[in-house]
Amino acid sequence: MVKSIRKYLGLAFGAVSLTLLMIVIFNPPTDFDGGPMLAYNFFFFFPMLFGIGIFSTLAIIISARRLSRSKRVNKGLNISSFALSSPGIIYFALMLLRFFMITSEPEPVLRPEQIHNNSTSLVLNGKTIHLTGFNFGNDYERRRVYISAIPYFNKEFKVQEAYFCQGDSEFELFYSYDTDSVYVYIPDSEPMYRDVNAERLDKVPVRAIQLNSQQIDSLKNLNSNEIKRFTW
Repeated sequence: MVKSIRKYLGLAFGAVSLTLLMIVIFNPPTDFDGGPMLAYNFFFFFPMLFGIGIFSTLAIIISARRLSRSKRVNKGLNISSFALSSPGIIYFALMLLRFFMITSEPEPVLRPEQIHNNSTSLVLNGKTIHLTGFNFGNDYERRRVYISAIPYFNKEFKVQEAYFCQGDSEFELFYSYDTDSVYVYIPDSEPMYRDVNAERLDKVPVRAIQLNSQQIDSLKNLNSNEIKRFTW
């Protein structure tokens, strides 16, 4: 009786391994939020995965030992045990490899969307207007200038309360001002922008003058105290 049970032990372990694998495959997580996902992993997935690994490993060990004895009597039985346990051991190995790759990956480096470049301020008739330059883009190759009544301070800046002009790495912002307004000269290909949630932009007396590429080039060669160039 004991010998008869031992004869089918590898086959039984392989069948259990395959059954556990099918249960895992047909019961994926339904809620990927932190709490439910944590409960799914620790109370279902990990116990089932370890069970798959243990039973499939035992089935393969038993079958391999019996096949090594070169007995033809139970050869078909042992091959069947291999066939039943193979999906489980492959799945277990792939999950272990996946966990190893995830844990060995370096922590992602969070890059800011834009980096501060320079700032300047203009005083109009009792009001101070701030021009704040940033670099942005994949490699911070693009340029942007915010025009706001709120200064850039301690890496905090309310972009909702600012106009902004931007362009590529060759972008230049020219500006002038009088007692009550700031005038910015920008390419006609890049208009002056504003945030849709802005509420107090009426406090920023700025006027945009769009120029074509030739007019922008003429400003680059202009030597005037009235029209100034924003410094990058």
